Amino acid sequence: MWAGKVRCQMWGAILATVALNLILLSLGQEEEVSLAQQQYEKAIDLRSKDDASAKQLRQAADLLKSAAGVSLGMSIPVEETAVNATGAEASGSEDNLMSRHYHGLEIMDNGHIGALKELVACYELGEGVLFNPAVAFELLRTAAERGDPEAQAELGFRLAFGIYPPPQDAPDPLPLFELGPPKWPEALAHYYFAAAGNDSFAKVALGYRHMHGLGVPKSCQTAVLYYQPVAEHVVELAHQPGSLPYVERMRLSAGASWRGHPTREQQVLHYQWFADLGSAEAQRALGQMLTQGLQRDPEQAFRYFRQAAEAGDADAMAHLGHMYANGVGVAASNESAHEWFHQAARRNHPSGQYGLGYLYLSGYGVPKDAKKAFKYFSAASEQGHVESWFHLGVMHLNGWGVKADAGQALKYFTLASKLGHVLAQYNLAMLHLQGAAADKGGCAAALELLKKVAERGPWAAGLQDAFEWYRSGDYEGAVVAYLKAAEMGLEVGQSNAAWMLARGYGAAGPTASALAQKLHQRAAGQGNMDALLQLGDSHWYGRGAERNWARAAVLYQTASKFRNAQALFNLGFMHEFGAGLPQDLHLAKRFYDKSLEAQPDATVPVQLALLSLSLHNWWETVRPHIPGVLHWLSSRIYNISDPGPGSEALALGKIPRRDSVGLGLGWLERAVDAVGRTWHGMDGGAMGDTTESVLLLVLCGCLWLVLWRRRNLRANQQQGAPGRPVAGAAQQQARMPAADQGQARMGEGQQRPPPLQQQQQQGGERARSQAEPQAQAGQ
Repeated sequence: MWAGKVRCQMWGAILATVALNLILLSLGQEEEVSLAQQQYEKAIDLRSKDDASAKQLRQAADLLKSAAGVSLGMSIPVEETAVNATGAEASGSEDNLMSRHYHGLEIMDNGHIGALKELVACYELGEGVLFNPAVAFELLRTAAERGDPEAQAELGFRLAFGIYPPPQDAPDPLPLFELGPPKWPEALAHYYFAAAGNDSFAKVALGYRHMHGLGVPKSCQTAVLYYQPVAEHVVELAHQPGSLPYVERMRLSAGASWRGHPTREQQVLHYQWFADLGSAEAQRALGQMLTQGLQRDPEQAFRYFRQAAEAGDADAMAHLGHMYANGVGVAASNESAHEWFHQAARRNHPSGQYGLGYLYLSGYGVPKDAKKAFKYFSAASEQGHVESWFHLGVMHLNGWGVKADAGQALKYFTLASKLGHVLAQYNLAMLHLQGAAADKGGCAAALELLKKVAERGPWAAGLQDAFEWYRSGDYEGAVVAYLKAAEMGLEVGQSNAAWMLARGYGAAGPTASALAQKLHQRAAGQGNMDALLQLGDSHWYGRGAERNWARAAVLYQTASKFRNAQALFNLGFMHEFGAGLPQDLHLAKRFYDKSLEAQPDATVPVQLALLSLSLHNWWETVRPHIPGVLHWLSSRIYNISDPGPGSEALALGKIPRRDSVGLGLGWLERAVDAVGRTWHGMDGGAMGDTTESVLLLVLCGCLWLVLWRRRNLRANQQQGAPGRPVAGAAQQQARMPAADQGQARMGEGQQRPPPLQQQQQQGGERARSQAEPQAQAGQ
């Protein structure tokens, strides 16, 4: 008994000691974690400052390294020496060398994951540390291996497109990345783990790939499972005003149409100028701009809306009602909201009618009355108000103020969803999944709607960032951002990334050309006709694809079904010369005419093509009568042969020389191709605005020259009137041959008044008589 008690007491003491040690250890770990978290938060505060200095960025990078437990071997002392010696960011040949070579990268196992991911951005941007994409890639891989969903999704994206750090022997300046062969199995594994960790990007990427069967089995049900939770998150954000990003989905292929487009900051300044001068329209427009986008300022928006409303602007009155109802830019007040909504509704403004309907439906500031709400919603819906359509659908679905009718709910949800209403699209998708509209699409229709909802999430702001980076000349950052949007299935991201890669912006080479071809195919699959044309051009010229005129004709024919003017014109050209299609001049004319009907602005090129077609038609009629000695000439005029693309042209992603069309026209066509390549190279780049300015100046100079010439001619005509001899006429006649003098006088005589015609005819007869001996001598 005594021995048993001793053993029990001994085991009790051992357990108590172990428990105490575990408690002390956990307290120490909590203290370490707390310190790392403090370092991370301090670093984020320093990096988030708009005017952060180089010293603050270096301090933030040091804090992040300490929190993440990262050391870079021998590169840290050299890096710090360069910084301390200059007092600014490191630069120079030695620093550039260190930026691409690192040795002994060590990362502690218990480092802060957030700090580790932030260091990836530091090394890729060169903020506070030397620019080193290789180190950034290794840090990202480490964070992904430790199970961070965001890092797993980012690494999966890079492996899916083959985005790797540049090699150590890459020439200066060191690029951000290089394109290589993708590693899809590894990328897919990272995507699946990230999606399991609730990462939205990974879910949307997998949903899009399962939707189209890109590297994974095609399955509508599986795609819906990935899209639905992301769409639910977007719907939650949509209930909060200003939570969804404002994105201008600009297309780079539009060229000059967006280069002249002012930035959002410029638009704000423009409207602010007129708003401060008292323009009610400018005040209302400025208020709308200040309630959305990056320059959100609800307080200023409220002030401008108030000024416009006091000037009698009904739209501004309705906006004030919404701001009071939601407490945006002003303290929430249902009474004030009702007052402003009522004033706007008295002027028959649909947004004011909708606001009153919402107040009565919810019972905010007024007695709850579903029938009154239905009345106001119906009045607004007659004017095409999208929110009213959605709420009518909700009332019909739930039987609020009206008899429940799923068919009417489906009708109103469909109307609102066509105009991009997020909540309507989500509710309509749920009706399709529940079988309420099984005869109108089922799973496929629901999937399309959920995809549209998911694409409205915060991650869509990457499109705006990519466009701003492109405009600023950061092509590498822009193309990566567009590729990320493309991976999520955003058609604008796919077409813009393909446009950049096809022209060598951000990346060049055969891998970039092949990736551009793949992205064009995805964009064309989503209804982008320009991408379909680009695919046809790729097969016509052999850019990034096998040169195949028959395949190009099929793609052009597909685009022509949507009355695409360029596709119709290309088909006319192919029929004219029998390139990829049977030669048929009558059919060629029909396609040229249809091209002009589809785009009346293309009068000049189409008329030139029709003129060439007329000459071609005439040549076909005279060709059989050409002597046999000149058959070599007959075989070359209006004849196209396919020499095939050169390997060098394909490797560089350039346009190979097109075929000679007619005798001696090969040089002209090569010149046109060279001008086209030069023009496309400047289009959208830094030289685009300069080129347009130079062309504008040249055109203005030509116009001035024409006007100057016309003024001189009129002055000479006035001096040549009766009684006023033309100065210098004798000298001009001395220089001209007799025959030319006669012709000149005849020309002048046709422009002079009738009384002088007889005198000019006599002069013409004298000129002809003088010219006869010369003609006989020539014979």
